[in-house]
Amino acid sequence: MYELTEKEMEIVRYLSDGLKYKEIAQRMHFSESTIKNYVSIIYSKLNVDNRTQA
Repeated sequence: MYELTEKEMEIVRYLSDGLKYKEIAQRMHFSESTIKNYVSIIYSKLNVDNRTQA
């Protein structure tokens, strides 16, 4: 829909569930900084500023 990858969609689902970056990182076996980078890319693709808008 917004050209999000499967990993990005997974992160969006976790964000919508209210998980913190650290919790998402643990579930996906990534570092917290990697998740922050993904979220930045997601927000850019969706043209939003926060998880509520995403």
